Amino acid sequence: MISENILKILSELKDQREVEIKIEEAGEHIPMIKRSLAITPEEGQFLFNLVIATQAKTIIEIGTSFGYSTIWLGAAAKPNGGKVITYELIEEKARIARLNLRKAELEDYVEIITSNAFLEIPKLEKRIDIVFLDADKQDYINFIELLLPKLKIGGIILSDNILDCPHIHKENPEVCEDLVDYFQRLTNCSSVTIPFLPNGLEMTIKLSD
Repeated sequence: MISENILKILSELKDQREVEIKIEEAGEHIPMIKRSLAITPEEGQFLFNLVIATQAKTIIEIGTSFGYSTIWLGAAAKPNGGKVITYELIEEKARIARLNLRKAELEDYVEIITSNAFLEIPKLEKRIDIVFLDADKQDYINFIELLLPKLKIGGIILSDNILDCPHIHKENPEVCEDLVDYFQRLTNCSSVTIPFLPNGLEMTIKLSD
């Protein structure tokens, strides 16, 4: 169902991220504006499968970067007749993501909003089917509190890097444990940690309003 053209673009972005990882492992610093921060192909395939299986129509992504995960989501939204609304603060990253989506012929199924998601999400009037949250982990709880009322019953929030917080926040390693505990204590949700290597993913399903 995924075209050869889209697979080619995904492969190119994956290769770019692998080069970045090698540079970072060698101790060199890559400025945030130039880091693609892509998820793994396995996570991308999982996102694609989930959107297809649930026939999600309104998909929210927080943290577009260069559009790798956005392409996976958009490719699944297309046959569903759905749309991805994705938020990216950095203008240059949003520009590159738009180019990648145009190459993938998915621009009609994705809207990139270059703004603070905290300011934009309250404007959403549609019920959300799926959220992919890939932002600063310190903001996750605030995002969840903003998104949950807009999520349909049976809707899903996928929170990335849930097992990688000690690496991301070396000065505050308990962030990861606190986040998992928060998700799994939500009284109107069911939440489970999926141990995708190396970062992990928290899958939270809304059970009631």
